[in-house]
Amino acid sequence: MRFVAIIVLSLSCVYPALLLAEVATPSIVEICASNGPGAPQVIERHSLGFIVEEEGFLLTSYESLTKPETGTLLSRFEVSWDSGTGTSRYAARIIGVEPTLNFAVLKIEREGGFAASKILRDDSLVAGEEIFAATQANAVSTHLVVGRLEALNSKECYQQDLTATMLAAEIDIPSSGIGGPVFDRTGSVIGMFTGYHPPEDDDDQANEAELTHILPIFLAFNIYDSIKQRQSLASPWTGFSVRPLNEVERRQFPVAQGQFTGGIAFEYIWESSPAAAMGLAVDDILLRFAYYPIHSPADFQKWLYLYGVGRTVKLYILRDGEILVKEYTIEERPSWVKPL
Repeated sequence: MRFVAIIVLSLSCVYPALLLAEVATPSIVEICASNGPGAPQVIERHSLGFIVEEEGFLLTSYESLTKPETGTLLSRFEVSWDSGTGTSRYAARIIGVEPTLNFAVLKIEREGGFAASKILRDDSLVAGEEIFAATQANAVSTHLVVGRLEALNSKECYQQDLTATMLAAEIDIPSSGIGGPVFDRTGSVIGMFTGYHPPEDDDDQANEAELTHILPIFLAFNIYDSIKQRQSLASPWTGFSVRPLNEVERRQFPVAQGQFTGGIAFEYIWESSPAAAMGLAVDDILLRFAYYPIHSPADFQKWLYLYGVGRTVKLYILRDGEILVKEYTIEERPSWVKPL
């Protein structure tokens, strides 16, 4: 994190230069994606990203790493990073991606020494606070837009309702900011701009469509380590979305001689899905995923991604006081399944 010369672009607010000089930025990089070796290197995509570990792991937009015509991943990536004393360029490789949430993990091909961005905890977010997003970063200046966080996410599981898991903000981030961090005045990252827009034909979300939607950093970090370890290139899918237990459901525990002390509930089941084929139902409670107790949607997301597509697991379900065990081989999320 560093303090830089700031050029702020805003249609709604003008800030005193003295205050702008106090804005810190995360460890932002520029990424060029192109085709593979053995052919003329034509840069197909430009995007921003931000370093999250000193070893050179960074986050950016998944779509920014794909060929525009086909949506297939490009194979050559160059990262430009300003250390404060000058801009350096490094090759990078893909570690893992999450296509549904539209983010990717890259690793810079150098042994550490990078400044890592500060990540803000989810319980530190406050609606109404001032936020910033980068639209360009180089050794001379960082161009920012400024706005205000309007609403926090209302759901923790993105599988069925992606819009509800996003932060909503009054901030005008241009396409050049895709893949970059959204952060507060201290430079602490609250989210990433992926270019997401709610479905235009959803009348219930008409007002939401007027706001800018930001992927919460804590949602990305729920599965970041799992994606990095698994090196996953696909979205795992079960055919259900989940929610925390309500107060009535929590009063059922512990169950089965104290073996299970909590869980999460199924909120939505897709027709013609693996969950439907297993006979799962809305309001069933997921107690355990493979060998691991599940007490929150974050627990479920972590283990789903760590096991990944192709692995077979047992799901332990509570229904009307009875424990059910279902075996499931994790599938890749099909193209016809689109969250709202």
